[in-house]
Amino acid sequence: MFCSNCGNKVNSEDQFCSTCGARLADAQERELYSFGPWGTGVCFSRPSFFTVIQKNNTRIAVTDRRILGESTFSRGSLRFDIPYKAVILAETFSHMLWKVLWLQYQKAGKLSEVSIMCTPSNAHHIFWAYEYIQKSTRQLQ
Repeated sequence: MFCSNCGNKVNSEDQFCSTCGARLADAQERELYSFGPWGTGVCFSRPSFFTVIQKNNTRIAVTDRRILGESTFSRGSLRFDIPYKAVILAETFSHMLWKVLWLQYQKAGKLSEVSIMCTPSNAHHIFWAYEYIQKSTRQLQ
């Protein structure tokens, strides 16, 4: 679960956020699914041969409100945080040996993008996350 005020990860039994002190309501954001960091890569464009890919250092969390990537090296540091209502395009495809979930989204008035990649043995994570994002964005329309 996450604090609806600041986005900090909280336990379901907590009554107050340890970061901002906000009272936690019953309708807090729930983490539905997570994967990584092993066998997972992230880059901030569509992958190409010369793209810099950050490998094995990002945990991906799919919640009931957003998808986010947390750095495993700097605890609590978000690499990306994408509310479903900000998603413009979502695609899956293969790039070299990776299965890719590419997201284009609106952030601070401009287009941004992120590619989440998994090795073939973890490819099911890409397809599951894609299906959930598709379902969530359809419900928001």
